[in-house]
Amino acid sequence: MVRLILAICLLASHLSFSQSAALSLEVNDNSLPERYNLMKSNSQTFQDYKVIKEFVLDGVWKIVMDSVKKQNASIKETREKILQLEANLKSVELTLSSEREAAEEILHDSTHISLLGIDFKKSTFLTLSTFLFVAFVLIVIFIAGKMKLMTVNMKEKIVIADAAIHEYEDFKRRALEKQTKLSRELQTERNKVEELARA
Repeated sequence: MVRLILAICLLASHLSFSQSAALSLEVNDNSLPERYNLMKSNSQTFQDYKVIKEFVLDGVWKIVMDSVKKQNASIKETREKILQLEANLKSVELTLSSEREAAEEILHDSTHISLLGIDFKKSTFLTLSTFLFVAFVLIVIFIAGKMKLMTVNMKEKIVIADAAIHEYEDFKRRALEKQTKLSRELQTERNKVEELARA
């Protein structure tokens, strides 16, 4: 019976020790450094050495490898996300580049005007148009002034021509009257000569 009690006590102490060392193998949220410290603190000490049961060491190694695999999977997933984000970034950069080009083209179209295949800035075009319009108005005013001057000259020439025609008509009429008067006087003198010749 004493042996049985002694065996039960030894088994109980062994089980309690294995449970305390196996705490580092339990699935919980402990980090790897915490699991290591738990395994180290729950292991037996022999002189300056720590005695760790092989199944606990294997279990910790399995947890470490699982953590490494999980980290590798996380790194791989992160790399895939980075590649996907880089692809998205390139796509966004291309879209942004095309939108910038479109915006620059719109800006160019809003500040420039094309006339007869020549590209002008709108301010330059407005200045040129204003200059041409002013030049056209000045030319029209110059031509209108010239035409008015020509009209005045023509009226003066018409007046001079009318005066010359009236003077010519007056001269012609006086010459005719003189000729008629001379003809009458000649006829009168002929008549007198005839009368003298008869008498």
